[in-house]
Amino acid sequence: MRVACLQVPNFSLAVCLRAEPELRGECVVVTDGDGPRAPVVACSAEAESYGARPGLSTAQARNIYDGLCFRSVSADAMRAAQAALCDVAYAHSPRIEEGGPGDGEGGSDPGLVFLEIGGLESLYDSETVLVKSLVRSANAVGFEVAVGVASTKVAARLAAFNGSGRAIIPPREEWSFLAPLPVAMLEPSDQLRETLVRWGIRTLGDLAALPASAVASRLGPEGALLVRRARGEDEKPFVTRVVPLAFEEVIEVDYGIETIEPFLFVVRPMIERLMTRLAVRGLVCGDLRLSLGLANRGRDERTVVVAAPSREVKPLLMLLRLHLETHPPPAPVERIVVVAVAEQLRPTQLDLLRPNGPAPEKLAVTLAKLTALCGDADRVGTPVVADSHCPDAYGVGKFQLSNSKFQKEEGRASPCVALRAVRPPSELEVFEDRGRLDFVRPSETNARSALRCQGRVVMSAGPWRVHGEWWKEEPYRRDYYDVQLSDGGVYRLFFDPVRTKWFVDGYYD
Repeated sequence: MRVACLQVPNFSLAVCLRAEPELRGECVVVTDGDGPRAPVVACSAEAESYGARPGLSTAQARNIYDGLCFRSVSADAMRAAQAALCDVAYAHSPRIEEGGPGDGEGGSDPGLVFLEIGGLESLYDSETVLVKSLVRSANAVGFEVAVGVASTKVAARLAAFNGSGRAIIPPREEWSFLAPLPVAMLEPSDQLRETLVRWGIRTLGDLAALPASAVASRLGPEGALLVRRARGEDEKPFVTRVVPLAFEEVIEVDYGIETIEPFLFVVRPMIERLMTRLAVRGLVCGDLRLSLGLANRGRDERTVVVAAPSREVKPLLMLLRLHLETHPPPAPVERIVVVAVAEQLRPTQLDLLRPNGPAPEKLAVTLAKLTALCGDADRVGTPVVADSHCPDAYGVGKFQLSNSKFQKEEGRASPCVALRAVRPPSELEVFEDRGRLDFVRPSETNARSALRCQGRVVMSAGPWRVHGEWWKEEPYRRDYYDVQLSDGGVYRLFFDPVRTKWFVDGYYD
């Protein structure tokens, strides 16, 4: 197994700089809460040069230097930043895990994500190319990450911590990399550190050479755990975490926002960060959901309907402005939560006998601008037949970027759903959870297939069992399923019990 570790050093400070990039290079001090007694949890290098350091109180830090810029990071902002880091990892591998080594539940170590990269050779020419791609994606979402690659989580984390930002340990060479590292990198307790210093144990190689049973009898469970980590052994196996398809940004302001212009000034960078995260995952934004915390301790929930999915910030801000002008909040806003509903922008099927239409994303931006100009989302869309006897009755439905064709049937227009067959069927890997289909992805032999049938199973129907040609030497038996995946596609799969393999037979369009 090959594991990559993404680690954001000084995560609290990184979260603050991600929300306010203009503070880079300034004397920034991050505190845990407000007030003079709030402890300092992180400092920039410029602030440390004046003597500020974690552990001081806010009042003590203010007495050191008047030019320090104090910021507090909320738990919601930390969760949003951690989700952005998970988006970077999940964009490269479907198997990720949050938290540090030895963490059974995950998520206890913010700013740290592991991803399994075994089997990605068909997508990336080398592990060096993969590491560069991870760094670029992390920079796009506002993080400067350290990346380490090894065969275990412990070794990958130590490589990221001691590799000057990028370090790749070749297989079966973990020992030569870990042996000269200092024991302090394992972060032992103060008492255990003093004991190891008295014993003359200064490097991981010295610690790993000790008998594990003897260390456990003298130093207890913590000593035995340090020996295992010094040898590059994980305490617990790699446990995949399900990454929810949720894109949320949160901000709390010190004063109540009463007018639209300051509100849009605060919301704009939040939407820009959301669009960047969607771009990293290869998704687009559908509707925007707002949760506003008001000064009168109330909450205002609303949805800004977008006519067509888009990642353009300017049209989305236009829609948001028109929505707020039509339905202003009843009180000043002190807390803003913006959620982008993720959607998959499916490519358009071209026609040999017709001219090409506009690109799907450009068409989506045009529809968003038209919706902003018309003033309401229900004025732009697709005409639909209304359930009414009125001759001129009609309705407007949400515009869908698809190539649905219609055919006349008994004098009425009805949508024609076509099954586009895949010949020959493409082999898949299907994962089950308690007897139900859970996740689908192309097999290693078909990783470069043009049909990207991959995602989590949203709905499924089946099986429909088909068998025949029993009189031949190789009769066929298949269990067919219709599944809807998280990428928005509906596919027809079948399981061959003779070859014990899964295949995709076609997709509905």
